[in-house]
Amino acid sequence: MAEIIQINKNTWRLEDGFVRFFLLEGKEKSVLIDSGVGSSDAFELAQTITDKEIILLNTHGDVDHISGTGSFSTIYMHESDYNNCGIGHKYPKTSLIKVEDGDVLDLGNRPLRIVHIPGHTIGSIAILDINERVLYAGDSVQKGHIFLFGNHRAPELYLDSLSKLVSLTSEYDYIYASHDEYKLSNDYSIKVKNAWEKVLSGQAIYEDADLFGNKVKSYTLEDCGFYL
Repeated sequence: MAEIIQINKNTWRLEDGFVRFFLLEGKEKSVLIDSGVGSSDAFELAQTITDKEIILLNTHGDVDHISGTGSFSTIYMHESDYNNCGIGHKYPKTSLIKVEDGDVLDLGNRPLRIVHIPGHTIGSIAILDINERVLYAGDSVQKGHIFLFGNHRAPELYLDSLSKLVSLTSEYDYIYASHDEYKLSNDYSIKVKNAWEKVLSGQAIYEDADLFGNKVKSYTLEDCGFYL
């Protein structure tokens, strides 16, 4: 069972082993951002925190972020990941509500803006909690290694996505990440972008690694890492 930790009066993080997800409460409804890797009871857990209507919003479709999807009838996420990650096949009773870049979901005096950031996956999104000045970055910005190998990744688009997040730094004070340390300063998007540019320019060295049966290049830099 995920450990529930309150961040402030209307925000919680749910620590689910090596991954975390978040619950945000507005005046009218609440949103669960992702649902972990071992939390098929994510909806029930959320109900112990809030009495508001709960919707599920996924940053992307990787398996460690979707374990509680089956307890929802609808899922808000980018169409690319819903299709490319096979969410409809894994959870046939769940229907998609598409979110796209620039969309705003209002929980009731708590607007959340969708920022499409393909790279980690084709349909990865970040969520800007406008009033709280927090960016929920999914797996695209973190201190740990960022996965950029596999059929549903888009590493060729990742630099532009990081540049987009950097351009928005005046709109958020903190980044909440799904892995490793949860709370990062807003300049961490700059740090990840700089690290990725070193990889692209050949300035970073790598080690060969075997990851879940895949032969990958493992880059370990000062602020984060990448699997390619």
